[in-house]
Amino acid sequence: MRVVSGNFKGLKLKAPKNNLTRPTENKVKEAIFDMLYPINPQSTALDLFAGSGQIGIEFLSRGLKKVYLNDFDRASFRILKENTYKFDKNTYMLTNKDFKKALKFYKENDITFDYVYLDPPFDSDYYKISIQLINDYELLNEDGIVITESDKKLNLDEKYKLFLIKEKVYGRKIVNIYQK
Repeated sequence: MRVVSGNFKGLKLKAPKNNLTRPTENKVKEAIFDMLYPINPQSTALDLFAGSGQIGIEFLSRGLKKVYLNDFDRASFRILKENTYKFDKNTYMLTNKDFKKALKFYKENDITFDYVYLDPPFDSDYYKISIQLINDYELLNEDGIVITESDKKLNLDEKYKLFLIKEKVYGRKIVNIYQK
């Protein structure tokens, strides 16, 4: 696993040695960032279920102003800290919280995002819960984008206030990009 583009292209990243995470393949990471191009460096991003932090680190490598990375699992969080130590501490913030508590923390601290990346356990309802809380807490900026990586198409109805703008299928994975 490595950083695929930007200032830290080629940087090797560690992955947790457990079955709780599914590292995103390099070709899928490249495709995600190709779909998001161009990325405004003055933006903020959230990787809510960060695992090793590779998606958040891709945002950092592309020069984003601030990236927030969260993971609740202790082993994943340990790897997340190891993978981010090379970066300027002013450009990222790590949290080790349940995703609901993390979102509440961001709300309480008036933190909003231009990009939110969601890749929770595939067989969970965390996608819709996360998006609902992001809406309820008003965490997504005006032209904000939500990126989901899932094993099936997410059917988000109008109550989620997001519109599908891009979709790509990679084997069993689907990457959806929604805009507010």
